[in-house]
Amino acid sequence: MRDARRIYELMVLTAWADGKVQAEEALAVHRIVAADPAFAQVGNKSEISRAIQKRISEKGLDASLREAASAIVEADRELAFRCCARVLSADGDLAVEDAQVLDALQELFGLSGEAVQRLMRDRNR
Repeated sequence: MRDARRIYELMVLTAWADGKVQAEEALAVHRIVAADPAFAQVGNKSEISRAIQKRISEKGLDASLREAASAIVEADRELAFRCCARVLSADGDLAVEDAQVLDALQELFGLSGEAVQRLMRDRNR
């Protein structure tokens, strides 16, 4: 993982896809971060989350998502997609807004349908 902070930001952004962060989604982000030592250097997660909320209110979710996704280096895109899919599916309900975010990430990252199927299948690994 080259830039854990960017992936963390993208996970937080995707958790806001339906306009609110469910407890299960927040817990999924926490578990992903706790399981990978690369996230230890992310910085103040509360500050990052507040900055993301502000960015969403100023620019909207779509523009914020595109901006954050464009900062993910190619080598980290599959990992970022898998992490975001794990967060969005954590509450057991993939809402329309959640699916739209994953569709946007697929497009922005240039992922094939086969790659997305594999990443969705492997999202909890």
